[in-house]
Amino acid sequence: MEGVCKIYEEHLKRRNPNTPTITYDISQLFDFIDQLTDLSCLVYQKSTNTYAPYNKDWIKEKIYVLLRRAAGHSE
Repeated sequence: MEGVCKIYEEHLKRRNPNTPTITYDISQLFDFIDQLTDLSCLVYQKSTNTYAPYNKDWIKEKIYVLLRRAAGHSE
């Protein structure tokens, strides 16, 4: 999920090359994800020894949890 955030941050850096510090909120990140034509995540399922696909809503939920945890550790 960190990789998805990094993709968005790189996108922002390309759009704002002269801005030393770029900030964004989660709604902007989610809008970016929604605008992507195709985004899914393959997650290994140990019980079946296969990979299961997960959609954008699942990815956004995992990112939300990740960022909440990160915000909780920084306070």
